[in-house]
Amino acid sequence: MERTHRFPVNKVILEGPDLSGKTSFYNELHRLTGYKWNIQDRSTLSMLVYAKLYKRDTFIEVERLNKELNDLNNKIVILLPPWEEITRRYVERGDELQNLISLNRIYELFEEAIEDLKLFPNVYVIRHKDTLSFADQLIKEIVGSEISAPIDVATYVNQFAAACSNLEASHINLTMYDDGNFKFINKSVLNYKPEQEYYAEITSKVLGKIEKELTGKNKYNRKEGINSRRFVYGSETCISFAQFTIRNNIFDCHFVFRSSNTKDTLENDIQFLYYLCSKAYSQLGLCDMNCRIRINFNSAHIIIN
Repeated sequence: MERTHRFPVNKVILEGPDLSGKTSFYNELHRLTGYKWNIQDRSTLSMLVYAKLYKRDTFIEVERLNKELNDLNNKIVILLPPWEEITRRYVERGDELQNLISLNRIYELFEEAIEDLKLFPNVYVIRHKDTLSFADQLIKEIVGSEISAPIDVATYVNQFAAACSNLEASHINLTMYDDGNFKFINKSVLNYKPEQEYYAEITSKVLGKIEKELTGKNKYNRKEGINSRRFVYGSETCISFAQFTIRNNIFDCHFVFRSSNTKDTLENDIQFLYYLCSKAYSQLGLCDMNCRIRINFNSAHIIIN
């Protein structure tokens, strides 16, 4: 992992109808980036489109698409040149599987999908006939997202929630990394009045739990080592779960939000979790170890007053 990749891409997924230029765009991205990312030609959106085309049940395809979309480390790129350009390419080279009628229906289904997906921050839509001319711009945007600080990631989650029809994103997840220096710590977040006592309580419980396990103040009267699985915090409050483990020389910090008000509090919550990771890192005596921060949101929503 490059240590500048704080919010790294999991995979870049290229979607679009036949003859939309996916293969050429795939090759161009690899050429320009030196095979920087895992780029996938077609995935769950295509499976959904073809299920609709052939009138199959779409339940599982919708579930798979949502799972792929809800992983905020994924980037979905949809290529949809003008229909006239698709027609020109068909006349010029033909297609092994489609005719103009079926190709037009596939095109329409991708247009419908774009209307549902275009506002999500991890979805990029390119409609120009010369899709390759947008490769540089796309690369710059994705590279920029990979160096996001925690506060930027919070904004990203809020944008995702805003793109949902009911302003609530369910079961989304993301992964951030830090090199162990935690240079983006903003301690002023601990003085955020609406959550000041809440953050202090979580910090005390998490660090207290780690201390008790390390000193053997548990029901087993057993001193735990730093590789223990018992550094766990649980609650019925919005930040409902945290676990800290060390595996494969990575400090893994896993958090679950039962509920998150992305517009009003998430910016502070994520900065707080970042701070909490640094405190646990220090208490465990870690040094020169990468930190992975995994966050699951059961409900990331926007409250309209």
